[in-house]
Amino acid sequence: MVRFAGPLVAGLLLAVSLGAAPITAAPRSEGSIEARVPVAKGRLFAVLLGPGQAWKKGQPFKGPGLDQHRAYWKALLGEGRIAAAGPLGDGSGLALIRAKNQKEADALLAADPAVKARILRGAARPYAADLMSVAVLVGR
Repeated sequence: MVRFAGPLVAGLLLAVSLGAAPITAAPRSEGSIEARVPVAKGRLFAVLLGPGQAWKKGQPFKGPGLDQHRAYWKALLGEGRIAAAGPLGDGSGLALIRAKNQKEADALLAADPAVKARILRGAARPYAADLMSVAVLVGR
């Protein structure tokens, strides 16, 4: 799974998720991650992933299906759909994603190559970020 690219991205995603005005910052270079990451509209969903029917117990989290899984979630990050994502342990993971509605959140999850291959299974549930600390989220 992928991690936050930086505090500005975290703050921007938090502001959008809470309906706040956009965060302004000093101008960024054209190549910076903050200058390239769009922010998807919609609401937040918590996605929980766990071992699927094709998961082999003790299997390392790499190889066919899982490398494509990482690439897929990294692409969603690049689209501005991921607020945070990462492993929980034992082959499970958690992601906070932005989608228009439940149908789109379910479709994003179903399009994961590891879910298609039944290596992982998951569920997307609406999530309300009632309390959030950007400082804690980015490790300050």
